[in-house]
Amino acid sequence: MTRTQVVVVGSLNTDRVLSVASLPVRGETVPCLGEVVTQGGKGANQAAAAAALGVDTVFIGAVGDDPGGDAGVGELERVGVDVSLVQQVAAPTGAATVAVDRDGANFIIVEAGANAALDPRHVHQAVTRSAGPGSMILASLEIPLDAVAAAGQAARQVGAGFALNPAPARLLPDDLLASCGVLVPNEVELTQLRMPPERLFTLGVGAVVVTRGGEGAELLRPGHPPAHVPALRVAARDTTGAGDAFVAAFCAARTLGLDLDTACRFAAAAGSLSTTGAGARGHLPSRAEVERSMADHPVWNEPPSPGGWPAER
Repeated sequence: MTRTQVVVVGSLNTDRVLSVASLPVRGETVPCLGEVVTQGGKGANQAAAAAALGVDTVFIGAVGDDPGGDAGVGELERVGVDVSLVQQVAAPTGAATVAVDRDGANFIIVEAGANAALDPRHVHQAVTRSAGPGSMILASLEIPLDAVAAAGQAARQVGAGFALNPAPARLLPDDLLASCGVLVPNEVELTQLRMPPERLFTLGVGAVVVTRGGEGAELLRPGHPPAHVPALRVAARDTTGAGDAFVAAFCAARTLGLDLDTACRFAAAAGSLSTTGAGARGHLPSRAEVERSMADHPVWNEPPSPGGWPAER
């Protein structure tokens, strides 16, 4: 029997996080000020963030038969994610190197490893087994495109919602975009898709939520003016994983019955709060913390203006 829940289809990596005074420019060498090895991968980060919000969460991905895979799956299980549908393949578990400067800005280099071997047939079977009406299926692009497409097809088959976080960005086929109820890129990724929102809507995308870092997000829907969703003012320590926390919270909010506008505000608050910890999962806020921050922050208590939510003061 299926449950209303978030099903994440994506990557799992071992992250090597390097602290630097400033990010290097091309050809520059900078000293490392410290190193931490953590668990990451966009899909695993999103699953952990959704579980922290108290919704039933399933992770579907691929790992190797190695210590990195054991550690990654074990950490997800520890935070309450259902990992029973993780596929083990004959490849090393994915890895990423993350450099973070003193302002919390970062760059990331990813080695796909086992993530590149995720079987689309496994994805389709796993989604149809674990999801149903009221569920949200969330996928990103650190796995093969055919596995992402299988997730979208399975979501449609079982009557679940399908959200795609197109990161890292690449050109996407029309039929994959047509399966998206919601597309959640950041500003750069939206540009790299080489397709304006109007064209996305023509293909069948239901809504586009563009994340803009400390400026919040923008909700775009056909027939509606753009709605600006402000971020919370927080003492950001590390922005790594903030986008993952945002999209996971958005999907969790939708399974809780929140409308698009409120789900975007919920997601913006969760994404902001996530930056107060070090690393992609340094701080994963609970549902109570997110709701409390929304109630306490003065911007959230103002009614929307005709052009959308007011800019943060």
